[in-house]
Amino acid sequence: MYGGGPVVHSTVDSLQPIDLLVAKSGVAAGARAACRRCVAAVGMKRTQLQEVPAMSSNQEASNSREQLTADFYVAVNGRDQWSGRLPEPNPAGTDGPFATLAGARDAVRELKGSGELKKPVRVMIRSGTYHLTESVVFTAQDSGTQQYPTIYQAYPAEKPVLSGGREITDWRPYQGQIVCTSLPEVAEGKWFFRQLFFNGKRQRRASYPNPDRDDPLYSGWAFIEEPVGPTAFRYQPGTFPRRWAKPRQAEINIFPWLCWNNDIVPIEDIDYDECVISLARPVIHRLNAAMGELDFMSLMAGNRFRVENVLEELDQPGEWCLDREAAVVYFWPPTPSVQDDQVIAPALSRLIELRGTTGEPVRHITIKGLTFAHSQALFPQPEILPHNYPNSGGHAVYLEGAEHCTIEDCHFDAVGGDGIRLQHYNAHNRILNNEIAHAGAEGVCLAGVEQELPGHVNWRDPEVLARLAGERPRSVRNVVSGNHIHHCGALEKRGSGVYIFGINSVDNVISHNLIHDLPQRGIMIQHGFGRNIIEYNHIHDVSLEAADTGGINTLAWYVVDSDEELKNGNVIRYNIIRNVVGCGAFGEPQQSIPITGRARDRRIWTPYCGYGIYLDWNAIRTQVYGNLVVGNTLGGIMMLGDGKDNLIANNILVDSSESQIYWASIRDDAQGNRFVRNIVYYTQPAAKLIRIGKLPGQAFAEHDYNVYWHDGEELGIDLPEVDSTKSFQQWQKLGYDQHSVVADPLFADPGSGDFSLQPNSPALEIGFEPLDLSSVGPPAPDRAADERACE
Repeated sequence: MYGGGPVVHSTVDSLQPIDLLVAKSGVAAGARAACRRCVAAVGMKRTQLQEVPAMSSNQEASNSREQLTADFYVAVNGRDQWSGRLPEPNPAGTDGPFATLAGARDAVRELKGSGELKKPVRVMIRSGTYHLTESVVFTAQDSGTQQYPTIYQAYPAEKPVLSGGREITDWRPYQGQIVCTSLPEVAEGKWFFRQLFFNGKRQRRASYPNPDRDDPLYSGWAFIEEPVGPTAFRYQPGTFPRRWAKPRQAEINIFPWLCWNNDIVPIEDIDYDECVISLARPVIHRLNAAMGELDFMSLMAGNRFRVENVLEELDQPGEWCLDREAAVVYFWPPTPSVQDDQVIAPALSRLIELRGTTGEPVRHITIKGLTFAHSQALFPQPEILPHNYPNSGGHAVYLEGAEHCTIEDCHFDAVGGDGIRLQHYNAHNRILNNEIAHAGAEGVCLAGVEQELPGHVNWRDPEVLARLAGERPRSVRNVVSGNHIHHCGALEKRGSGVYIFGINSVDNVISHNLIHDLPQRGIMIQHGFGRNIIEYNHIHDVSLEAADTGGINTLAWYVVDSDEELKNGNVIRYNIIRNVVGCGAFGEPQQSIPITGRARDRRIWTPYCGYGIYLDWNAIRTQVYGNLVVGNTLGGIMMLGDGKDNLIANNILVDSSESQIYWASIRDDAQGNRFVRNIVYYTQPAAKLIRIGKLPGQAFAEHDYNVYWHDGEELGIDLPEVDSTKSFQQWQKLGYDQHSVVADPLFADPGSGDFSLQPNSPALEIGFEPLDLSSVGPPAPDRAADERACE
């Protein structure tokens, strides 16, 4: 569909082949062949860097023969007092599998303590749900070796589930179809939850207004009439038809300010006569205390909100609420008799931890084929971190101080926080072929610092950069590949498919993932140093609930010239990005951003303020090469601020609704950037080619040799400092695009999504290299199934 020829980028004179990692850097066995084809196609040299060891063919064959045997077994009908050597209890009931993963871990420790191992250690977990009362922690003493790893995996053809939840029973009738039960631990202040699961599916907290089931994202909202101080706002009279007996049990789920993310805030009081809701605290609004912007992200007229956890609004099947004061949970089950079904509330925020240190890491442990569910969400925690930091808790699988460990073929089913978190120092770990669906926050997160960062606009002095980098942990050549990540950010709307934050990145690879249906970014890279390689990902239908976001988004990411591992910038190449939507709700358009698409009573605007590839403040030496970006709002590419020495080349940018290219708020010290040999194609009559916050000055060393086409119409350019007709000819008079061509690039069949080039395409004459994106997304055979799953 997107084919058209070999991918060769070395003809762009300033873009050197990158000695990177893909050949053996950590894609799954099924993906390695595809990645080798990609490496051959682009002419890259294989890395000389230290790589994640691949399993030899002899080991793979051996493992295949031994797949029905293991050193230990775990089963729901087991006992930790047994040997764990049998896959099921013996007829006499005197021996059998372990009952818990922790029991098996301890047996592996004892086995390793008895002498040097001569083969891998394998633990198989049988089907069933294992309700964990505490996180299962693996430390350095649990490590395997490169030759003999330790493997915890699902028993063949079975589905074990690790649950962080507790089953709720003893339901009694309350009113109509609503049932209730008392929870003593809630009364004691030991238990609180914002999720409830019925037969494995997350249920909805009772709220007002109710959403339209056919339009759940953009319906079911009320709106701020006007702020009344930092912690109160007025709503329109008649918004709420009922008065609530316990308003302090309720919370406001709100998208404040410019709708960059949401917050969930307890209600302090409601004045029904004055139509004023008072909040128990300000919304999450701290960008950075060092920047002196504590009023950042305040309430605004038009912001959308709903009231959640109100008993009087429990009026539909599948809704529930928790009265903490009375320690009672109320639920309207979707089926007639809740006694025959399973209701679970989360209690444990982490399910498995691989926890070592820099000096004593945990190594060579594989977790494979398990399902993780019902973990606790710790969002929001406004007293800990500002709005745009990753949450500080609630990670179903957590790695810290881990080396050469693998999380593979697992399913993360509506966990409360991140699916997988790699925190602080980690190296050569592999996150492969997992499905992460409906997570409360991020799909996969690589994160470092947890303290507030100094204002990034001041990170200009090389000595300051080196010092700040020295304070961050190194995340070294970890690979996130072949995963299907979708519908995350269910609770925390900042949620991205993959989030990289506050680390020194030494060539981490994010590749061949399928990422879609997210409230914010597909992939986010923020507040760190060094190189990440983002390649061969398929990202679509993201930024569905928030504004000012990108399919792939970088923000305040730096290089350190004095450090060999941190002197290179990010690489974003050979990705397909489509439908970065954007959504905003406030009284008037902000920052002169056009409004298009849906306008619900001029309240919720979507599409609104979304970019395919978004180089937010301080992109440095970023290479954006060979990407196909289709159907966004304000641009297939956007660069903001003081970007330096970035190369944007050989990309295809198609049909953003407002503008195709956006150079915003370019600072005077931006320099050395190149926009060359790209194809820009758009058909909407009112759309612009380029939107510019101010004339770019010295920002571009080269802006030339591109092919532009507006379906035969004039190319519109928004030049704020030019008073007369804003035309492409005036843009050229400023010295840009002197050798660019205005012509139909002759795609094979753009109406059907085939953007391969016909042999007589004018793009070939200016040096554009055809893209072969056939291996984008998860590798075969997973790719076809995953594409069907998101249709």
